Amino acid sequence: MAEGEGSSRGQPKREQIRKTEVISYEKSVTQLSREGRQTHLVVDRARKTPLNTHSRSYSTVFDNTSPQYNWLRVGWLVEERRIVLTGRLYRYYYDPLGQVYGTRYEVEQMCAYIDRNKNRKKREIIIID
Repeated sequence: MAEGEGSSRGQPKREQIRKTEVISYEKSVTQLSREGRQTHLVVDRARKTPLNTHSRSYSTVFDNTSPQYNWLRVGWLVEERRIVLTGRLYRYYYDPLGQVYGTRYEVEQMCAYIDRNKNRKKREIIIID
């Protein structure tokens, strides 16, 4: 089998493409939108240890201006924390109030809940004497 060929089908091998470019934490913070930076400040103030201070790991943060997270709402953040020893990637999602979510599914459920409650009409009681 020649170099660059796949198994028995003769198809060329695909190189693995990383979904996220490795950038420094500081650079990732500067690339956030204004709303993203505000959420970042809220999260950092609320945490006992600021983001990217965990030993044996490094973090980057993204918001909806990043192509892979364009589904996020304005002001929401995702922290990607990679463990150096194993290479394992963990994602943590933060809303504008600093609440943390563990999965994209949880974020989508919260957004759907917000949409449902935003579209509800407020009930008013009128008392006639």
